[in-house]
Amino acid sequence: MRKRHFLSWPTVTKTLAVSLVVAALPGCSRTETAAVTVLSAPADKLYVQIDPDGTTVIPNGRFIRPFGRSVVVPPHPFGLILSNSGDLAITANSGTEPLSISIIENLLSEKPTVRSIPPGPTTDDGVLASVFMGLAISPDDRNV
Repeated sequence: MRKRHFLSWPTVTKTLAVSLVVAALPGCSRTETAAVTVLSAPADKLYVQIDPDGTTVIPNGRFIRPFGRSVVVPPHPFGLILSNSGDLAITANSGTEPLSISIIENLLSEKPTVRSIPPGPTTDDGVLASVFMGLAISPDDRNV
């Protein structure tokens, strides 16, 4: 009587695994580079910078360029109103102190003038506490 030889399951799986590796080796000699898409903000590695006459880099890595003329006012100009004549603008500078309003006169000229109320870096207690509510100019441009 002939003796039967049975292969154990671990021996079969090892043999199969080695066969698959050997069969895959010819394919391993090819080096193909997969296309990788990298997305980044336009500013890439540039730091935030303000250039009133050119391109400014803002914190999210985007560029902004002024359209027309830039006028510097105190921090946080969250509100803006333009007079009926178009030659006067007022900003409500709120958010954090100092709370103020900026009156920009002669807006259509080459050199607009800016006045802050109150002048300087301090806030008059309670005077402008509601400036965040908005601004309005009288029709004759005399009252805010």
